[in-house]
Amino acid sequence: MTTPWRVPSSELLDGLPSGSGQGGPFEGSLSRGCSRSPVWKDAPLPRPHDRKPKQRIWYIAPSFRMAKQIMWRDLVAVIPKSWLARKPNETELTLFLRNGTEISWKGAANPDSLRGVGLDFVVLDEYQDMRPEVWEECIRPTLASTNGRAVFIGTPKSFNLLYDAYIKGQDETLPMWESWQFPTITSPFIPAYEIDQARKDMDPRTFRQEFEASFESVSGRVYYPFDRRTHVRNDVKFDPKLPIWVGMDFNIDPMSMVVMQPQTNGQIWIVDEIVQFSSNVDEAASELARRYWRHMDQITIYPDPAGKARQHARGESSLDILRDHGFKRIKFRRKHPAIDDRVNAVNRKLLSAEGHIGMFVAPHCHQTIISFEQTMYQEGSREINKAMSVEHVTDALGYCIEMEFPVRKIFIAGVSL
Repeated sequence: MTTPWRVPSSELLDGLPSGSGQGGPFEGSLSRGCSRSPVWKDAPLPRPHDRKPKQRIWYIAPSFRMAKQIMWRDLVAVIPKSWLARKPNETELTLFLRNGTEISWKGAANPDSLRGVGLDFVVLDEYQDMRPEVWEECIRPTLASTNGRAVFIGTPKSFNLLYDAYIKGQDETLPMWESWQFPTITSPFIPAYEIDQARKDMDPRTFRQEFEASFESVSGRVYYPFDRRTHVRNDVKFDPKLPIWVGMDFNIDPMSMVVMQPQTNGQIWIVDEIVQFSSNVDEAASELARRYWRHMDQITIYPDPAGKARQHARGESSLDILRDHGFKRIKFRRKHPAIDDRVNAVNRKLLSAEGHIGMFVAPHCHQTIISFEQTMYQEGSREINKAMSVEHVTDALGYCIEMEFPVRKIFIAGVSL
């Protein structure tokens, strides 16, 4: 599957999503950036003089080893030797063409190694497994000076980077992006019997994801009721007349705040977020005050209960710092609520057992959406997996929701049979 992007010019950068078995998104992706139509094995290769000379082209996979395994040997095997100016460099994985063009294979494990080189064309394969800064901070700037193009290829894995890129390609207000889906089941290279066997071996959700290029919710998600197609709405906006509830997590990397407003119909609208990396309580409080200084009397902060401890340089607590910035209404429990209680309270607001949706999110609250979609349980347990460090925003949200909408516990005192 792929998705395209282009710099602010007439040059298009393309992108597509594919199912997992196509392995050759190369035929349908690298060429897609040029012709915007699938190129299968029997299609004629372009002649060297059909392309602009002296281009710098990169193919990037999540790791250098993957780049070599996925694409290097196949391309070296099919490219006409008459195109080459010299022997392929097997160490640096680079081809030198007679027209001065260089094609290099790279790994994204160390994003900083990708900086600073002007590129004319780049393919990011298995994009869903790369870190956000690979594109945003390292590759995108290298295309600006050349009016370069990019192709994003990958297999759907829930709603992550690849999904975000794909959605941009479907948005008519973003003409520099285009996106397509190419399910593995439509590939002429996959035998029908393999697909039939996969249907028998996989559960329906996994088959849709791996063979039909379908974005599916991942099992093990903590906030499993969340669906951005349902819960993210363009009409969710700040209302200066309504109360302002702010959930706050004191983790310093990132320091997280979620700004909510209770609606008159009982719904909770998430209208803003403040997520600061390598920050502290003082900086976060300053930013909240800067954004909402006109509405200080409407704000109630629901902080992490750990904030009452005196842990700062002058001996003050995090709550003291909030008060110093003018936030007088602060509600918190004396001790942390059980994680299950907090999660259950949020999930019930997202979708109750009766099918009622009680929470919606503004589209610009990207970190909140990511936290809803990617906070996972550790495999085989009810402990939250903190390896990706995406849970802090929903932790902040949960302190507020659990206090205002606690899940009522029912204790059975006895059973009479």
